[in-house]
Amino acid sequence: MPRTIKKRAPKETKADGMAVYDELKESIARRQKTVLSLSVSALVVIAIVAGLYFHHSSMIKKANEYNAQGYALYYGLSPQAPPAPQRYTLALSFFQKAYAARKSAYSLYYVGASQYALGQYAQALATLKQVYTNYSGDAQFVPLSLYKSAMASLKMGNQEDAIKYLSMMEGSRFDSLKDMAYYEDARILESMGRTDEADRKINELIRLFPQSPYAMDLKAQREAAQAPAKPAGVEKNTKTKNQAHAGK
Repeated sequence: MPRTIKKRAPKETKADGMAVYDELKESIARRQKTVLSLSVSALVVIAIVAGLYFHHSSMIKKANEYNAQGYALYYGLSPQAPPAPQRYTLALSFFQKAYAARKSAYSLYYVGASQYALGQYAQALATLKQVYTNYSGDAQFVPLSLYKSAMASLKMGNQEDAIKYLSMMEGSRFDSLKDMAYYEDARILESMGRTDEADRKINELIRLFPQSPYAMDLKAQREAAQAPAKPAGVEKNTKTKNQAHAGK
């Protein structure tokens, strides 16, 4: 029987070895390129984040500086501050710059307050509305903006609008200035001849805020008005006795 001839596997040539080596080099190069690309992307992201952070910090610093300058002018804290209305005009400019640099209830409220001080009541009302609408959770500036809106409405002769803003303060979840709201509400209602409503507001004020200076003052006025008057003869006799005692 003829012997079966086994086929030998072809020997790897030098050219084949070089091909494998080149392919390995290309694979490593691709991986390095991918890693480098990812690293560059990460650095770009870090640079953007850092840039945004420093920009944000810079804008906060600018806003704080503008607010400080506006505040000093608004309240006339500097001896060099010009007289009104120029002082309020400059303050308004600084608060507007502060709000442009960084939006905040603080800057926006003082924009409205400066407009109010300048007699720009319609503009003030529009600005203050943005405060209690856009920053409805701010316990300090929501009551302030509503109160200033009520005062601006009074300046414009709109008593009903003033009562509306004061009622919003009374019904809000913030107690700040709420006693003042009841007091002003009662005062306006009384000036309009609505005495029963004014009395109810005073009763609410005394009940809800018994330690308020407004409540204590109104309570004292009521007690003085309700106290029985002394008879004229008794008062005269008392004076005579005191004079006689003084002459002894």
